[in-house]
Amino acid sequence: MTLFEAILLGILQGLTEFLPISSSGHLVLAQQFLGLKEPLVFFDVMLHVGTLAAVLVVYREAIGKLAIGGVSTLADTQFWRKPSSRFNTSPELKFIWLILLGSIPTGVIAVLFKRELESFFDEVRLVSIMLILTGVILQLPRLRRQDVDSSDTSTRKLETWHAPLIGIAQGFAITPGISRSGTTISLALFLGIPAKTAAEYSFLLSIPAILGAVVLKIRDVGDTTIPLYIVGSGMLASFIVGYIALRFLLVVLNRGKFSLFSYYCVALGLVSLLIALIQ
Repeated sequence: MTLFEAILLGILQGLTEFLPISSSGHLVLAQQFLGLKEPLVFFDVMLHVGTLAAVLVVYREAIGKLAIGGVSTLADTQFWRKPSSRFNTSPELKFIWLILLGSIPTGVIAVLFKRELESFFDEVRLVSIMLILTGVILQLPRLRRQDVDSSDTSTRKLETWHAPLIGIAQGFAITPGISRSGTTISLALFLGIPAKTAAEYSFLLSIPAILGAVVLKIRDVGDTTIPLYIVGSGMLASFIVGYIALRFLLVVLNRGKFSLFSYYCVALGLVSLLIALIQ
């Protein structure tokens, strides 16, 4: 793998990991149509670590607030006397619980169906269809009556039963061509969750998912033949571009323009499907 290929794949990973256009789908199409070699497991893991770092930086204040609020609530002796009532009065602890609850179906799907879903990586036509499906999913919030204030920062509208539904959606986004962020945020918006809360929940929910993916892949990592400076360059590229992409997405989401990405996904899916059919 050359330095150029490493940086290119890092940029592709960072750009598409957070924008609702499917990073896995773009990776498949890039390998197929641009002739890029499939990255080794170790390099792929490092790219994911780079984008994970971008999430941690962007949401560092929210993560710190959740950690401090959750620990202080658990350290309060009053909590253990009446945990059910105190649980409802601690938004930080409730949010942590919802992240854990949403991670359960994602983990189950990843363990049970990971091999079957990832087998689609060799099916360019199927990936193209999944990109078109992502475009349809991104239109889902438009089916809901516009009665949700996009500037609302309250987490009260995020209910317990929302978490497993969003977690299931995230789990099936393992399928290449299905956008994880696009699916989870679209579903959250459709359920009436404010845009800021939907984004925060989606990306914080991605932390255990990305960590889980890294753990599953790290077991297959052998001795890498890629020089460390090439690995580091790809990782740095994925972090920088991922940070910029995530910031950009939050601006677009807050302006209510999230569904605009659907047209890109449909167009890319149709073009790539046509190319695959005539090859």
